[in-house]
Amino acid sequence: MKYAALLAPVFFLSTFGVTNAAVAAQAPATSAPAAAADIKAGAQVRDSKGVQVAKIVEMQGANVVLDTGQTKIGVPLNLLAKDSQGLMLTITADQFNGAIAKAHARSEAAKAAQQQAPPPQQQQQTAPPKH
Repeated sequence: MKYAALLAPVFFLSTFGVTNAAVAAQAPATSAPAAAADIKAGAQVRDSKGVQVAKIVEMQGANVVLDTGQTKIGVPLNLLAKDSQGLMLTITADQFNGAIAKAHARSEAAKAAQQQAPPPQQQQQTAPPKH
C-alpha cells in the first residue's frame, strides 16, 4: 500500500454504520455516482453539504487518494458523486474527519504494537557433535 492511511471500503462504511442506501440518501438529488473517468489529479472534492474538504491525488485500485492538506487518505470510489460543480463525497465533512481520526488512531496503535512486540527469535545453529 502506497499510503498508510488507505482505508478499505468496509472499514470506512462500517465506521459510521453507513449503508449504501444511506450514502445514496445523503448525496444531493442532482448528483450522480462518480466513475473512475471523473477522477482527475488536483480536482477539488467537496462534502455532501458543499464544503471543500480535499484534493484528488490519484486513483489507486478501487480507491481514490485524497489530500486534505494534513494527510493523504484513500476512500472508496463509491463514496464520491459528481454534480454540475464537480466531485463530492457522499458524506459530511464531520463524518470524513471522524473517519480520518479513527484511521490515524488505528495506524498509530498498530505502529505502537509493532514497536512493543519482541523481535523474532533466531534459531541458533549448533555444530554437530564430534565423534
